[in-house]
Amino acid sequence: MEVLHNLKSNIRRRFEFIEFCLNWDGKVGRPQLQDQFSISPQQATNDLTTYLDACPGNMNYDPRQRAYTANPNFKPRLISGEASEYFMHLEMLAKNYRTESEIWINNIPQVSTVSVSSRPLSKVTVKAVVQAINTESALLCEYASISSGSNSERTLAPTALVSDGHRWHIRAYHFEKQRFGDYVLTRMSRARVAPLPDQPVPADDEWADSVTIEFSPARALNEWRRAQLEHEYEMQSGRLSVSTTKALLFYVLRQYGFNPYDLEENGMMRNVSSFQLEVSNLDEVEECLRRRA
Repeated sequence: MEVLHNLKSNIRRRFEFIEFCLNWDGKVGRPQLQDQFSISPQQATNDLTTYLDACPGNMNYDPRQRAYTANPNFKPRLISGEASEYFMHLEMLAKNYRTESEIWINNIPQVSTVSVSSRPLSKVTVKAVVQAINTESALLCEYASISSGSNSERTLAPTALVSDGHRWHIRAYHFEKQRFGDYVLTRMSRARVAPLPDQPVPADDEWADSVTIEFSPARALNEWRRAQLEHEYEMQSGRLSVSTTKALLFYVLRQYGFNPYDLEENGMMRNVSSFQLEVSNLDEVEECLRRRA
C-alpha cells in the first residue's frame, strides 16, 4: 500500500480510473486505459501490473476476456466507490461539461437533468468578483433588489462564492448597510474592482459559526412510511444530523424541501417539507435563521 501514498498525480488519476471501471463494470482492460488517457500500450500494461502489485486482492487477470476482473472482495483504495461518483460523471455529460469520451462510464445509459432558467452569468461580472476576492478589494456594482423593486449602487467586500443548488451568489460585506449578506451574481451589473473603503471589514460570524439541523420523518406519517424515510436518509435513531454554517442555513433548509419564508402565526418557520421531513430542533434553528430583505 506504500505505493499508493507516493503516486504522481497523473498515475494516481489512471489508478482511480482502474478502480472506477472495476467498481462499476467489474473489469478493466489495457485498451480502455490507452483510449482514456492517450498513453502507450506499454504504459497501460505497466499501470495495470503496478496497481495489481499494490492492491493484489482487488483484481485478477482473465485471459478469456483479456482484461482484469474485480474480485468478489474488491475494495477501492483511491475512490470512494459511492454512487455519487457515478452520477457525477453522468451529470457532467448531461450538462455538456464533458463529452462521452471524457467521462469514465463505459456503457452510458440514457440520462437527462432538469435545469432552472435564469439570466446568463456575465463574464465581466464574474471576473470582477473573482479579482476582488483574490486581491481582497472592493466590488462596486449596480444591484437589482427584487425585494425593494429598485436598482442601487453598492460597495461590497466579497469573501466567497456560494452555490445554493439553484444559482450562484457571493458572500460579501455591504459597506453602506454595514452587514454581511448574499448577493446574486445575475442581479449585478457594471461590476468593477476598487480599493477597499477606509473602514474595517468585521469578522463574518455567521460564516464561521456552525449549526446542526436535526431532521426526522414527519410525525403525521405512519410507521411504514417513517421507516422508509429513515432508511432512505440513513438516519440514526430516527434522526438525520446535517451540519452547516449559519450563513448557509437558509439554503440547506430549502434543499431539504422547507420554505424558511413560510411562517406560522407565532413567526416561526412552518415545519413542513416537500420531502416529508420535519426539523426536530426547530427552536434552535429559528434562532440562527436570518430572513433579511
